[in-house]
Order: sequence, then C-alpha cells, then structure tokens
Amino acid sequence: MKGRAPETGNRKQETTALICSIQRFSIHDGPGIRSTVFFKGCNLRCLWCQNPEAMKFENELVFSEERCISCGECVKACPNSAISLNARASINRESCKGRFYCTLVCPSKALEPAAREYSVAELAAELIKDIDYYGPEGGVTLSGGEPMLKILYIRELLPVLKENKMHVAVETSGYFDWEKAEPLLKMVDLVLFDIKAVTPALHKRLTGKDNTQIKNNLGNVIRAGIQRQIRMPVVPGMNDSDDELEAVALFLKNAGEPSIHLLPYHRMWENKLKKLHDTISPLDIPSLSEEALEKKAAVFRKKGIEVIF
Repeated sequence: MKGRAPETGNRKQETTALICSIQRFSIHDGPGIRSTVFFKGCNLRCLWCQNPEAMKFENELVFSEERCISCGECVKACPNSAISLNARASINRESCKGRFYCTLVCPSKALEPAAREYSVAELAAELIKDIDYYGPEGGVTLSGGEPMLKILYIRELLPVLKENKMHVAVETSGYFDWEKAEPLLKMVDLVLFDIKAVTPALHKRLTGKDNTQIKNNLGNVIRAGIQRQIRMPVVPGMNDSDDELEAVALFLKNAGEPSIHLLPYHRMWENKLKKLHDTISPLDIPSLSEEALEKKAAVFRKKGIEVIF
C-alpha cells in the first residue's frame, strides 16, 4: 500500500540537502530491504572512505572517462574553458567552477554532478515510492557522508517518514553535536554507529580528527538506551592490530555494550577515486579472508564481546 506524500501547499521547507544517491533494495544498511540515502558532506577524512564522492560538502564534478564518446559538447558548454578534447575529454579541475553546464549536454552521462539538491518534500516523496518493498523489517537508512550534520533537514524529514510508518535507521561516525542530535536519535528506530579506532593518535591518523567527541557520543547513545548496532570496518594494516581491537573491546565492555558488528573491508571505493578530484589515494590492500577475520573476532570474544558479521 502506498504511503501518504507530505503536504506541500504553503508550508515552507526550511532547508535542502545535497544527496549523492538513493540506493534502493539495499540489504547491508540495517534490517530487511531498505532505501539508503547518501548525504553529501562529512567531517572525517577516513583513508578508506567507501563513498569518497560524499566527503566534500560542496557539489563536485564526476567524470566517468570510460563513458566518454568524445563528442565535444562539453567543451563548447563549459564557460570557463576547463575541458579540452583529445582522445577523451580532459578536465582542468583548477579551472572548473562547478557550474555543471557540461553535465546538461553530455549524451553519455560521462560527466555528472556528484549530488543533487533535494527539498524534504522531494526526498520524502522518493522514499515513499519504495514503501511496498520494505516489508515488515525494512525501511529507510540515512547515511553519507555524515547525515547527523543535517539536523534541521532531518528534523523535518523524520516526522514525514514516521507518519508513513517507515522504519528509519541512521548510519553515523559519531562526530556530531550531542545536544542537537539527541532528540532526533531518540526518534529513529536504529542507530548504526561506526567505530574506526579508539586509540586517539591512531584515530587522528586514519580519519584526520580527534575521537574524544565520538567516544563521548557513543557512551551517550548507550546510556540513553537508543537502539543501536555498533560496527567496525576491519581494514588490514590500518585498524586491525590485536592491540587496537583489544582496546575497542575493552572500551565497549566498560561502556556496557555487549556486541559489535565487524564489517569486512573491500576495495570497490578505489574505482571511484579517478572520477573525482581529491588527494585520497588507493590503499592497494586486499580484503581479509574469512579465516583472518575470524581471528580478529576472537580478540573481541576473549573480552566477552559478541561478534556479528
């Protein structure tokens, strides 16, 4: 049964958000079948970011060179002469001002903006389209980037989703203002809280930020009794040493958290890097085997923490 779209009428939408994509039929971002919304903008700079197109707060040009048919339409459309044409289009990123005229004329969609601006009403209407597929367990997951940096937007969005009886999950790194976020986190059905590392120096090296606020917020989520899954991507050579895993296990135990979801690292994000203009480089490291991941899980189990894959 289709849900009820939000009323627009004369009601003023207070804000908009840049959304990189809406991934439908997702099964990895919470229970059941879900529509995952990827907000653009994050205050961490994880070396293995799975969604590098969602890191920057401003919109940016994505160039899929393999799609380019060398038609030259983009060269003519660019007002800043930022594109030249040889065998394929070539972009001078320093000259590109992000006007995106090139994306309007590219017939093969080789040039596209990383994100699209949505009002609350527009996004809610898109998510309501999928309501028949969610079933009793599925729903919507707000991800990113860092969705908890869009407090005003989510404050408007959540009542519409809940009115339509949608299960709502939020995926977060935990780097947010607790006072502003607490009322919203208590409204959602599930918080997917991702831990990168707990050792301060290591966390800063891997993400560019101190983790004091993140650890405080994790403690706040646990004490508030908010429904949650604590998750950790296990990245070989980065955060998977026995010492670090033991430190994470002890942190969880001291906080009263009984379990953790371990996420296997994969390299699919590296294919996105060449389409963007960024300083992040591929790590060129393989994923852990099932046997190796089980050994990592044993570190948690020895500390009494249940491991879920």
